[in-house]
Amino acid sequence: MKVKDKIPFFVQTTDTVERKQAFDYWRNTVMVGTEVVPIDPALPFSAARKVAVSTHGAITRTISDPYSLERTAQHVRGDGREEVGIMLIVRGSGYIEQGNNGALLHPGDITFHAWGRPGAGAGLDNFEELRLTVPRNTFLAHVGNMYDFGGRKIAATPLSGMFAAYLQTFASSISDMSAAETGIAVEGALYLLRGAVHGQEAPTDGELSAEAVRSLALAHIQRRLHDPEFGPNSLAASLRVSRSRLYAAFAGGEGVAATIRDARLDRAHDRIMMMRKAGARIASIMVSCGFTDPAAFSRAFRQRFGLSPRDLLAQGAG
Repeated sequence: MKVKDKIPFFVQTTDTVERKQAFDYWRNTVMVGTEVVPIDPALPFSAARKVAVSTHGAITRTISDPYSLERTAQHVRGDGREEVGIMLIVRGSGYIEQGNNGALLHPGDITFHAWGRPGAGAGLDNFEELRLTVPRNTFLAHVGNMYDFGGRKIAATPLSGMFAAYLQTFASSISDMSAAETGIAVEGALYLLRGAVHGQEAPTDGELSAEAVRSLALAHIQRRLHDPEFGPNSLAASLRVSRSRLYAAFAGGEGVAATIRDARLDRAHDRIMMMRKAGARIASIMVSCGFTDPAAFSRAFRQRFGLSPRDLLAQGAG
């Protein structure tokens, strides 16, 4: 009986290098084709990725400490990659931004990254991501134009849940599959994906809806929190929308400025929590989240969370 040829897979992990070289290894060896920055350089970094590759597509499972990345026009010109990555967020939170699309990401969300266009994203805390990467023509034949999908997030529906469950099973089984079986599995995944996106029309080249403006704005805010000059005016300019359209997208809530302030405070809170055991430096965290006045930062932090940054840090020490 002939033994079937199984799909090859390999593992990339920071466990193979010294701890102080872990992030450089991940950035220069694993994340080639992107500009990668740690969320906090003071924190130790670890990550691992298992990749199974076939002519029909690749399955990647990544477990990592947080980092942000950007794929620039220079990267796109440099490698000419034309695949599309279909991502399932298994654990953690983050954001994605590409073209006129953007979204905050949480466990269970499904999103897309088109390698042939610039874009950015991040895992904002420890995360696990499952990704199916297929060639552009394969995606076009089964789902649609990948550039319409880059940066989008699929709304939760029964079919998107079925796709997520299928992708999990596929990832667990691919190391025992032959090339022919993998091709059938990829086709099945894309068939489910097509059903999941049916009725969720991709945005056109025309004017963005208020919902699309808000979704893209929330992702862009996460990307720019470190910049103390970043505010509603620069957000509107970055998104190329008028101030009135931006404010209309946030109508019914606290407004754009308050949304940016609260996002800064939430990021500071999360980073203090992450760094309590490593020895958090309040001043460094404050600056990295776009605050310049220690007194104003402490006051706003207490108003939002009921205790000061130092009180939160002291709780961890206790």
